[in-house]
Amino acid sequence: MLLADSCFNFTHDSFKNDLDSVINDSISSNVKYLFCPASREIEVEDILKTCEKKPENIFAGVGIHPHYSSELKPDTYKNLKRHANHNSVKAIGEIGLDYFRNLQSHEIQKKCFETLLDLAVETKLPAFLHHRDAFSDFYPILRNTIDLLPPSIVHCFTGTKEELKSFLDLGLYIGITGWICDPRRGNEVKSLLKYIPKDRILIETDAPYLLPKDLNPKPKNNRNVPKYLNHILFAIAQEIDISDEELGAVTTNNFKLLFKI
Repeated sequence: MLLADSCFNFTHDSFKNDLDSVINDSISSNVKYLFCPASREIEVEDILKTCEKKPENIFAGVGIHPHYSSELKPDTYKNLKRHANHNSVKAIGEIGLDYFRNLQSHEIQKKCFETLLDLAVETKLPAFLHHRDAFSDFYPILRNTIDLLPPSIVHCFTGTKEELKSFLDLGLYIGITGWICDPRRGNEVKSLLKYIPKDRILIETDAPYLLPKDLNPKPKNNRNVPKYLNHILFAIAQEIDISDEELGAVTTNNFKLLFKI
């Protein structure tokens, strides 16, 4: 059973000293495919160098996370468009809106989001989407562009039933993380898993974030890594009452279809 982790943030400082071993552990744990979105333009070259080490296993997105929206400069679009020609680049992202932390103004976030959606349209690459507490702005912006985009994904879904339905109606894939393994925060999303069609679900760790709360034993450093994708898979399969093998096959196939691998 080969699995695909649709979000592994390996540019995080916590992987500075052991990234190669983390990737090897992932592959040894049957998590064969890894996707790393860029949060900032300055990360892209390092991400691509890592992809080039294992081009059949590691893939990338190029974009600007809403937390860094103010880093959208006059040359950013041109630079990201150039990087998008790299064989390992399979999406434009991570892009979107985040009104939970509000690290950038709403207007700056919206401008960056709209600009990089245009890049996804121009490059014909899927959008790898970040959405948190911003539906009233996020959905109209996306809806106005969706007919011009290839099939795209809302990663790390943590929203409501109404938001899920709206995203599915746009034909989006939905990324599910170990958030569902948190009995304090994850029960609502866990209850919504049954509404996601099998051909629209992807699984992700969002490592190093969102270590599954029910993982036992937990790592001493409290860091999430791709090999724990197996734990998330088992939790989802149990909740929607299908076999681990079927869910693994479905989600890996969806990963390949979305990212054209």
